[in-house]
Amino acid sequence: MNDPYVKYLKPLHGGKIKHLIVDVDPAGDTYMGFVVEKNGETFEVIAMADPEGNGPGFMQVENISPSYKKKSDKSATV
Repeated sequence: MNDPYVKYLKPLHGGKIKHLIVDVDPAGDTYMGFVVEKNGETFEVIAMADPEGNGPGFMQVENISPSYKKKSDKSATV
């Protein structure tokens, strides 16, 4: 597959998500993402509305395993 998105995301493959990012920019818009570490490098992955970053975006999480849902019934901290 020669998909440019796959090529763009490939450096993250095999990395470990270290923590989540949820913050508010100076305009008051909330943004989110996560930090990935791999081979001593750190990547900040931020959800964007489009490649130019014109506004906040949204990440959809799908196929959450039933065992994780049971563990996360309690309120979570980010």
